[in-house]
Amino acid sequence: MRTIAIIGGGFSGTATAVQLMRLSHEPLRIVLINRCADMARGIAYGTNSALHQLNVPAGNMSALADDPLDFLRYCQRRLPQTQPGDFVSRRTYGDYLDDLLATTQQARASVCLERIREEVVALQPDSGRVTLTLGSGRQLVADHVVLAFGHFAPLDPTAVQGLQLPFYQRDPWAADGLKVHDPHASILLIGSGLTAMDVALSLRQQGHRGRLYLVSRRGLRPQPHRGGGRSGYDCAALLGRLVQARPSVGWYVHEIRAQVRAAQGEGYDWRDVLGALRPHTVALWQRLPVTERRRFLRHVQPYWDVHRHRVAPRAYDAFQELIGQGVVVSLAARIQQLEVSGDQIEVQLRPRFEQQSCVIKVAQIINCTGPNSDLRRVHDPLIRQLCQSGWLDLDMLGTGLHVDAHMSVRDQHGQSLDWLSYVGPMLKADFWEATAVPELRQHAFNLAGRLISQP
Repeated sequence: MRTIAIIGGGFSGTATAVQLMRLSHEPLRIVLINRCADMARGIAYGTNSALHQLNVPAGNMSALADDPLDFLRYCQRRLPQTQPGDFVSRRTYGDYLDDLLATTQQARASVCLERIREEVVALQPDSGRVTLTLGSGRQLVADHVVLAFGHFAPLDPTAVQGLQLPFYQRDPWAADGLKVHDPHASILLIGSGLTAMDVALSLRQQGHRGRLYLVSRRGLRPQPHRGGGRSGYDCAALLGRLVQARPSVGWYVHEIRAQVRAAQGEGYDWRDVLGALRPHTVALWQRLPVTERRRFLRHVQPYWDVHRHRVAPRAYDAFQELIGQGVVVSLAARIQQLEVSGDQIEVQLRPRFEQQSCVIKVAQIINCTGPNSDLRRVHDPLIRQLCQSGWLDLDMLGTGLHVDAHMSVRDQHGQSLDWLSYVGPMLKADFWEATAVPELRQHAFNLAGRLISQP
């Protein structure tokens, strides 16, 4: 019996395992390995907060690329009134993935799904098979390995390096959860994007009543999805202009802004323009040379992210209410210096476009800069072993790792490995649009189909 091992039990690993079971017509053994106890959830869908909603409507959140309404049907079985445009809780989505994995396993008697809750520390290919070494010392052998790890903990900003608990929490989504010691003290959240919004809402739900400062260089905050509006926007003319000239970020920005202005005159919204561009962003990203990609990451990505990765209206409204009440204060500034004084931290800030610094006092700092995708800075035993063996070609810009068009991992010489594949958000290096369910489910479906078709 052929064995396929999947390392990572979050969305990407779960979706790949499900599709392998659905597509296989012969006996197959799938080993799904996850270091954490909760499979089919990952960081995003392990929350219990009702305010943590999906950022995509239920009608577009199926884990199955070939059955786009699967999640909607699941929701309607539990809550019959659920509509395609509704934003449901992330916890519900975690329940859905868990149910999908279990029900698919029950329906496919010819496929053996084995779940292992351990850490993989090394891979060793030999004579067409791969030996996986687990943290316990146990070994297992597979015919093919799929890397499906997702996001890694955020990097420490320079200003807070050396700061320790209880003053600093590096990862708000760590297994031990948010650690707040004084519910009435002020807290500084580094970052003002999706993570900061989620943390702010979580803190309020947990009973924290102190002020929350959000600090980021530009002070950009998440934008909401819009209910209703026109649909079917045609971006063909815009695409034509984007590909006519030499690929540059400046040209992209200029043309997209001009198109948004024109679309608004026709009763459309900037969301309609970005939505129409979404299927084409892979091709646009791949046209850019490395120098232009670097320019995008440095200057444009923060603006792209807040407009492209929008939030559910309910969560946005709750967040805006906190801002209106003065509970959340968003500052566009740089952290210049920190000084611990007793049970407080004096934070010296330089506001954007201002010469005069200011000081705020907080009891705690939480890193909300978002996950780290620079694998060169990840201290994971498996990642280190794969890099040292030359089996990973890491992106020089820190956006992930390189694969070929079939999701086969490329080694340090750019050669595709026939025994190792990857699916997950680290595909950003080659595909850019690779962090949301609509894209990842397609990648998982394509990869599963290729693996099943291989002899």
